[in-house]
Order: sequence, then structure tokens, then C-alpha cells
Amino acid sequence: MRKIILTIVLLLSISFNYAQSAKEQLRLVNSVKLEDTGFFQEIDFQDKFGYLIIPVIIGNDIYEYIFDTGGYNTLTSKIMNKNKLPNLMEVETGSSNQIKSKITLTKIPSVTIGGIDFKEIGAFNFDFEKSPQINCYTNGGLIGKSIIKEAIWQINEQTKKIILTDNLDNLKNLKGAIKVKVKLDKLFNPFIKVKVNGEMKSFLLDFGYGGFISLTEKEGVHLESKEIIEIVGEGNVSANGILNESMFIKNIENLKIGQFEIPNQLAYYSKSNNFNLIGTGLTKHFIVTLNFKQKELYLKPIQKTEKVKSEKSFGFDLNKNKNNIYVSKIFKNLSADKAGLKLNDIVVSINGKKLNGESYCDFYDFTRELLNKNQTIILLIKRKNKTHSIEIIKSDIIITE
Repeated sequence: MRKIILTIVLLLSISFNYAQSAKEQLRLVNSVKLEDTGFFQEIDFQDKFGYLIIPVIIGNDIYEYIFDTGGYNTLTSKIMNKNKLPNLMEVETGSSNQIKSKITLTKIPSVTIGGIDFKEIGAFNFDFEKSPQINCYTNGGLIGKSIIKEAIWQINEQTKKIILTDNLDNLKNLKGAIKVKVKLDKLFNPFIKVKVNGEMKSFLLDFGYGGFISLTEKEGVHLESKEIIEIVGEGNVSANGILNESMFIKNIENLKIGQFEIPNQLAYYSKSNNFNLIGTGLTKHFIVTLNFKQKELYLKPIQKTEKVKSEKSFGFDLNKNKNNIYVSKIFKNLSADKAGLKLNDIVVSINGKKLNGESYCDFYDFTRELLNKNQTIILLIKRKNKTHSIEIIKSDIIITE
């Protein structure tokens, strides 16, 4: 369900500790060597609620990693300890929602993706302990921009395959593609220009973001829209935890990338957003070819015969702590709100199913599927020692016609 995907951002943006050499930190975090040439490899990926999950080999083991154009490489303490990797430096990092933490920077001798070896890779040791949702997508971490910029990657959402190569001439799906310039900043963040209702804006191309369009508060407030939806409760989930804040949704009447126009797209924004973001929702509209070494992006439009439907939602989200499943978000004036569901209501059962005995990821996967596929849902909730049965019907988030 896209409203849930859009509230989760995995981007890591480093905030250097200048007691150490910023130049040295940059060199280490962005280090990677690619010695293979003349390669063409096909990689199967999973699209898990908007995130692109690829197999990655570190040491003798295969892990599931999130493919993240806007993030840094990471690995868990388990992987780090098993491969006896060194603690090279401690740095302070800030997540996309501005929560900060201190973490260790290390170097991985080799990471193998699709049979291609990337060597001497700078990576953060991150276990996502404060963000258990992220561990439901990956048991390894993020494959980030320093690796991605070293090769060419063509992502085809329809076939669920990524082509990894070092030569554009090897690729199909470039004829009729839109070529877009990419600007890399000093941290190798990839930015592209996009027209929003006729005005050119800069967007970070961030596939660690499982939705399509996210805006900074400044851009969101100034975006003209007939309707605005406020989401109260838990805001963006990042590597460093969850920030409680309101988020807002507006409709973009016309989004234009190169010569291609995409009408009526929902844009999410909140106070903590650092950048305008374009996420993996881009792959629903285009076959995407990333060639960051040459600072370019190719977008081959996907022909769709069906009319784009309005995005629908029940108007709430759930989370789980040690004791309970609870209502973590409410979309004001949407179905759940109108049905009487309230923030922090304790959920006893969902469609008659009790989930408190489930692991966090079993709960998370079940509710994501349920909120995505079902049109009606019945919650038995507890509020002030009284139980209530609430039936909720999915409805349009914003009516665009």
C-alpha cells in the first residue's frame, strides 16, 4: 500500500565529525574498486512493498540487500563479526528524518553482486535496532551509491530483473528512452531536474525510498492543490528510528521528467524532509537505466493500457511494540478517522486474527499485505479498557477527477 511505503525512508546522509579529517572520512565511506570489465549480468530482484531487494555475497554467505541509490553501503554486526572486519572510524550520521547516531565505519574486502566483485568497499556497521521495519526487508543492509556509480544498472520492474554491465551498447530498452542529466554532489548523491506543475525542481534520485514523490516542507507548503491530507502520529522511519510528526499529502497535477508527463501523482511531505525525493515508484513508469559514472539516466516509458487508478487507503497504519499492536498513524478525514479509529488504539484482532504472538516481521508482512490487497477490514480495538469493533472501507486518498 503506497501510503505506507511513502512513510518509510532509508536514506543515510552523513554528518561529519570535524574532530577527524572530513576528507579522510569521505574517502573511506565512498571507497570501492571495480576491476572486472566486459561484463553483462542479469540479476533477479524482489519488489517488496516498493523496495528493490537483490542477492549479495559477502564472505561465504548470500544476503538480501536493499538497492539504494541515495544511501551508503551498510552491513550488520553479525556480518562484520563473522568476517572479522576492522573498526576503522566512528562517525556521526543523520538519517533522512534528522535523527542522529554514532556508528562505526569499516571496509569490506569484497562484495559480489551478479557474479561481479566490488572490492575494498567502505561501509557503515548498522543493525537498524531502532527501526525493526527495515530488518523485514533486509538481513544485510543497503547497497549504496558508491557501488552503484561504478557500473551501469538497468532496472526492469515488469520482468523483475536488473542488468549489470559496463557498456551501454550491451543494453536493450534504450531506443526511445529519455536521457536525463544527473548531478552528483560531493557525497555522490544523484540529483535530477523535474518539472512540478510547470516549475523546474531538483530531486534526489533515492531508491532507498519505496514510494514515488516526497517533498521538503517548503516545496510541499507552496504546492498548489485542491486538497490536503494530514497524517498524524509516527512520521518517517529511518535507520536511526521513528520521528513523531505530522505528514501531509497533496496532489501534483502534472509531473514532467524530460519530455514525459505523468499526471495526478500524490506528493508526501513533512517538516523533517531534507530533500525532494524520487523513489522506486519511478520504475513503475519507466525501465530505468542508471549510468552515474557518465552522469546520466535513461528512462524508457512503460506502455500502459489501463487507466491509472486513484490511490486508495484505509486511512491508518499499525505498529507493534513489546506489549501491543497499536494504531500508529491516522489520516485525518479519511475512512478510519470517519469510522472512529483513534491514534494509539490497541488492536486486539484484525479480521478476527490475533497477532500479538507473531514476530515483528510476521506482523509487519501480514499487515502490509492486508492493507494493500483488502478493500474492507475489521479491527477489534481496546480503548480505556473497553473493546470496540470498527469496520473500515478503503477509499480514495485524494479525488483527482
